[in-house]
Amino acid sequence: MSILSSCEMNEDPIQPQETTFPLIIAIDDPKNVDLTRIGGAMYYNDSSLNNGEDFIIIRVDNDSFLALSSFCTHQGCQVNIPSMDKPTIFCPCHFAEFSPLTGEVIKQPNQGTATNLPVFKTEFNAVNNSLTVYLPGND
Repeated sequence: MSILSSCEMNEDPIQPQETTFPLIIAIDDPKNVDLTRIGGAMYYNDSSLNNGEDFIIIRVDNDSFLALSSFCTHQGCQVNIPSMDKPTIFCPCHFAEFSPLTGEVIKQPNQGTATNLPVFKTEFNAVNNSLTVYLPGND
């Protein structure tokens, strides 16, 4: 008879890691002018990544950005980026609202429920004023 013991054990199964690919965005590029100011937001698309779907980039402060899905988790409608008139990420289909700082739900839709918007990892390089967003590839 043998007895096995351990001080600690991770019983959670290993979750597969989603492969991501870096997309480098030049903040100084004139088409990205909205990202030069804090609170600036824009849709972005690279057809070779994220299944060719738009995603949102928001400049949170001088040195940080938020990149997240542009599709509501309730029923898949494209959300509106924050604006002076509506400072939240807003779903025009059923009126869910999401935080422009985290992508978290701050107001549930009229019917049903939404979950937080998926967020993509970002890295900002202040020296060359570029943002790297790590996105999934295409299926």
